[in-house]
Amino acid sequence: MTDAREAADVDDVARALALIDEATIVADTSSLILAASENPGGTELVAVRVLESIASRLGGRSRRSLVAPDRPNLSIRFGPDPSPEAPGVLILGHSDVVPAGEGWAADPFNPRVADGWLTGRGATDMKGGLAAALQAMAAVHRVRPELPLELLVTVDEEDLATGIQAHLRADEGPRDAYRACIVAEPTDLAVVIACRGAANLQVEVRGRAAHAGRPEDGASAITTAARIATWIADDHERMRAGATGLLGSATWSVGRIEGGHGTSIVPDRCTLLVDRRLMPGETGAEALAQLEAGIGGVLGDDGCDAHASLLMEMPGFETAPTHPLVAAAVEALRAEGAAAPVEAWTAACEGGFIAEHHGCPTIILGPGDITGQAHQPDERVRIADLSAAARAYTRMLIHLHT
Repeated sequence: MTDAREAADVDDVARALALIDEATIVADTSSLILAASENPGGTELVAVRVLESIASRLGGRSRRSLVAPDRPNLSIRFGPDPSPEAPGVLILGHSDVVPAGEGWAADPFNPRVADGWLTGRGATDMKGGLAAALQAMAAVHRVRPELPLELLVTVDEEDLATGIQAHLRADEGPRDAYRACIVAEPTDLAVVIACRGAANLQVEVRGRAAHAGRPEDGASAITTAARIATWIADDHERMRAGATGLLGSATWSVGRIEGGHGTSIVPDRCTLLVDRRLMPGETGAEALAQLEAGIGGVLGDDGCDAHASLLMEMPGFETAPTHPLVAAAVEALRAEGAAAPVEAWTAACEGGFIAEHHGCPTIILGPGDITGQAHQPDERVRIADLSAAARAYTRMLIHLHT
């Protein structure tokens, strides 16, 4: 980069940062919290409408793509459309939130500001990140209108990921239209460069009912399910024992077991819901085959059988720590006084879909703490972090285009 170009970039960053307004980010995040979009149990439409209103005010172009009734994905673009000749930066987010649940000190969808924090369902995961991203994109567009910028907001991220999968199926554009993807999920302002994928699996065990007074006349689906759960736990420990690198290893976890009819009946059915975290490059089909092999090894001759199926999968991703995207993120955060650690994520996100489909480097970076604040009563985000995230995005969007 020439000295003149460097000086111009510094000037552009300064002018764009001057347009970042913390109060507006808080107001926009609050409007999105008010637009309750619980999943499962609701729709994202009201939140999408708020996002469209914010985008219109900021000069963005919105386009909906219906995934299911009242559940539209939303693309918001600033500047020209991204293309292989002029690749853009994609910021990825989702409009749904997990159900509010019990234990809140006040109405979870009535945003509250106190002591430097904004509280409400979605404040951290991830309506604060969406508001910060939109503010940054609009500021950069004012200064550099020739830059192609896009915010993709999907539905159903918190459940079955039908939104991102529908988006990729319908995508007819060039695969190499993006130079980078930033997932605005809450990372507590760390730079997450590696993320395991996730597969949701189901095991249906079928046995034979009988009177509990003569259990030998039946075949207990619960007993067989317990052997399968034991195999899953043992295989989890096997994988963890071989953990290496930033991501460690894949994992297994049985999240739910349901079966039987009553105390006096030998159970003829039992269902297990299983979480399998995937390493980058590993597929849900591979995890399913591994589970099927394990089931085959524990089934006996007691009259039970079992069938496993794949309900949902998200691919993982890993970006090299030396990639310019990572350097830009670290530099941008440190310029805002953040420590900017480079980490792996224990959660899963939709960034792996984008990395796989578009072949672009991907990171996760956003305000809020995924483990300490998201998916909990009185979910909250530090207001200073909303502003710091918007300012870091602003720096990155300009630096990544030089």
